[in-house]
Amino acid sequence: MIFEFGQYKLNIDVDKTRLFYETSRLVTVGCTCSGCHNYEQAVKNISSEVVEFFNDLGVDMRKVCEVYVNCRNSDDTLLYGGFYHLCGTLLTGKTAWVPTSASTSHWQESQAFQIAPGFLVSFQTECDLLENEFPMPSLQMEISANIPWVLSKQNPY
Repeated sequence: MIFEFGQYKLNIDVDKTRLFYETSRLVTVGCTCSGCHNYEQAVKNISSEVVEFFNDLGVDMRKVCEVYVNCRNSDDTLLYGGFYHLCGTLLTGKTAWVPTSASTSHWQESQAFQIAPGFLVSFQTECDLLENEFPMPSLQMEISANIPWVLSKQNPY
């Protein structure tokens, strides 16, 4: 199925993507950090635009391949980064990760697609930490998102 978001045009096999996420594990199965536990719980109450976006692509948001906290924002939300994998191909568009030197890059918001205020995505053909059983062809969806702290324990960030 063809999807177009901003500069991105994708051909996604939604059924294969959804089937993978139905049987894959939650992020907290492989990580015990507070950031991962918070993300998994917080996305249960994320905006309807973001939920619909991920559902349309066949992705279970709680089963992120990699997620990390970049910083605590002034409004006490956390700026998360991370990525998911999709079964399909990137037809047009470039990643929001722009090289700054031979070994570093930075996220350029203007290159990303805003799903909702504070939730951006970018797509790339290179896949990091691709799961062995993930269906091919594959691409990576990067996220940059402001997510509230929802756990009952104190926010360590």
